[in-house]
Amino acid sequence: MIPQCLCTQVAPCKKEYEESVIPCADQCQKYASAVGADYTKLRQCLVQQQPQIQATMKCVEDKYANSCAKSPGNMVKKRYPETLKIAAMSEINSMLSKLGIANEVKGLLSTGKKLFSCMRKCLDNKAGNCAKKLGCGLDLPSDSTMVQNAKTCAVQSGFDTPGVQQICQCASSAGVRGISGVCPKLQIV
Repeated sequence: MIPQCLCTQVAPCKKEYEESVIPCADQCQKYASAVGADYTKLRQCLVQQQPQIQATMKCVEDKYANSCAKSPGNMVKKRYPETLKIAAMSEINSMLSKLGIANEVKGLLSTGKKLFSCMRKCLDNKAGNCAKKLGCGLDLPSDSTMVQNAKTCAVQSGFDTPGVQQICQCASSAGVRGISGVCPKLQIV
């Protein structure tokens, strides 16, 4: 168990992470090149989705508004980012398997995991490792519940089946190899 973070401690840390997303995507662009993408075009796909990304983040944030403490004294379970990554990848693999397209995107998922790790390290560094330095945690549900909540928020924010197919087409047009045939098959399930 570790002390629960105070909301006043978390706010500046959160702001640093938010401001580092695009610079970190730029820093991790080699993973886009690894799948054949023209990073400038792929970046434009992300920039176009910024309102939906921000709406998703706000929705998730609202769901966990009480995860930080207003006053000191509470203890929470220590969490590990790696277990959340595993839960998220498990959900993605499950959806792709249900759609029968898991094998078609295996290589892409492998690169996606590397990109995720690069982004996480970069975000931590750019934010001065403030999450670690605080030495406290948030009162959050299980990893699988967090993934399901994030998925619900994403769908509500426009990352539904047509939205995801549109992003896929944009990525395909930006040069990402081997996904053009997959895009029409994508469904949020």
